[in-house]
Amino acid sequence: MKKLNFLERTLFIKHEIIIQLTRGKKVVHYGCIDDSADIIDSKISRNIYLHQVITENAKSCIGIDMNSDLMEYLRSRHNIDNIYFGNAEDPGTFTCDSQQLKSTEVLLIPDIIEHLNNPGLMLEAIKKYYPENVSILIMTPNPFSYLNFVFTLFRREFYNEYHTCYFSTNNMKVLLSHYGIKIKKVYPVFLPKDRSAFVNIADKLINRLLFFFTPGFCDNYLYECEPE
Repeated sequence: MKKLNFLERTLFIKHEIIIQLTRGKKVVHYGCIDDSADIIDSKISRNIYLHQVITENAKSCIGIDMNSDLMEYLRSRHNIDNIYFGNAEDPGTFTCDSQQLKSTEVLLIPDIIEHLNNPGLMLEAIKKYYPENVSILIMTPNPFSYLNFVFTLFRREFYNEYHTCYFSTNNMKVLLSHYGIKIKKVYPVFLPKDRSAFVNIADKLINRLLFFFTPGFCDNYLYECEPE
């Protein structure tokens, strides 16, 4: 049994920590399109659409996603055109110029590693297509989030039909080490929910209260990594 070795003892807000780590950098953003036009419209209207926010704060940013229909929707409806088609497991499918990848300073992989059929293929390709000093940011849900325990008490599962797996901090470390990637820092992350203001406030208070005991109940983890 290994002790949770968190390098950060602060609970971070998702967008705030991502902006902090990508501001002024050349960024490639995997999985940058949300699941539906309604979700995209809602987030853009509230100025919390992640790809747009990153683009506004980064030196340069390109997005990679497989949803060609919503890619066209973003271009025509919201004038967002810095997104290219591609499968994160195979950068050879990217429609952007591969030379753009070679100048990347930050590879952002938020909330998609748990969607992949073979995350190892994505990780294996990083050394081939990206600079040796690229910073890799991987965000993924925490399987021990307090909400998962709450649902379990009621014989339910906090479920996403698109997820294929979950990662604890230690098995993420093991997986990354197989592909020559090491973790520099682990950021516990609070994820604002698309619910009523009251529910969001209560959720945030519970997260912060539990955080006094352990970061292990947070919503997500953000792993700041680099090639070894």
